[in-house]
Amino acid sequence: MAEINELRSEMDEITIEMIKMLKTRTDIAKKIGEIKKNIGKGVTDESREDNLRAKIISLCDELNFDETIATKFLNFLLNESIKVQSSNKQTHLSIFLKAKSMEQEGKKIIHMEVGEPDFLPPAITKQALGEVYDKGFLKYGQAKGIPQFREALAKYVSKNFKVNVNQENIMVTPGARFGIFTAINTLLNPGDELIVIEPAWPAYKDCALNSGVKVRTINTTFESKWEPSIEQIEQTINSNTRMIALNYPNNPTGKILPEKVQDKIVWV
Repeated sequence: MAEINELRSEMDEITIEMIKMLKTRTDIAKKIGEIKKNIGKGVTDESREDNLRAKIISLCDELNFDETIATKFLNFLLNESIKVQSSNKQTHLSIFLKAKSMEQEGKKIIHMEVGEPDFLPPAITKQALGEVYDKGFLKYGQAKGIPQFREALAKYVSKNFKVNVNQENIMVTPGARFGIFTAINTLLNPGDELIVIEPAWPAYKDCALNSGVKVRTINTTFESKWEPSIEQIEQTINSNTRMIALNYPNNPTGKILPEKVQDKIVWV
């Protein structure tokens, strides 16, 4: 027992030193964030992160230490730096809220920040909402969605995609963002990695960062027809990769990924 207590004391001292070092690291991250803000530079520097990750993996080989544990810890540190440096960063949502405030003041605004159309939903939507009201779907329901609706979705998916799906395989969420948030929180753990192919809907990064998940991005261009290459994806995948977000039809480019390319990505 004495030996255990001695080892615990040693471990506690190391933990305390780690917290002190974390405080120093966070202070430095804040200073870097201020400099980046003043010169208009983005928060994330993936090239530098990749170089640091390579050093960590090399060090793990030297120490005979589990690379997955070390890189998960690295991902935690990188995410904390991003949070610190993004604290005062203006986002599309902050611009949206400002625009809404200006509208309340009577100013005419053309919204180009959240992709909100300037026309009303089709009339059939109004009719369908009236039918829902008349049929009494106005009370609390199951968190995963109304059973009749999920059953109809299951039949549609089974018929059109030649798979065997029942309503227990389906969950309906109140909006896409909540669905993405649920999927990331359910399937990924802090320190895991999510690959996002950009340009992309910002919610992927937001939900991942909130869950302690590290985002690694693959950039596409107009010249490449907004298509990622299989080589890019293979080079980005590592031992911590757990998910790839395939955002197609793409927001904001409207790109539809060719079926062959999508199938290759799924089987990488």
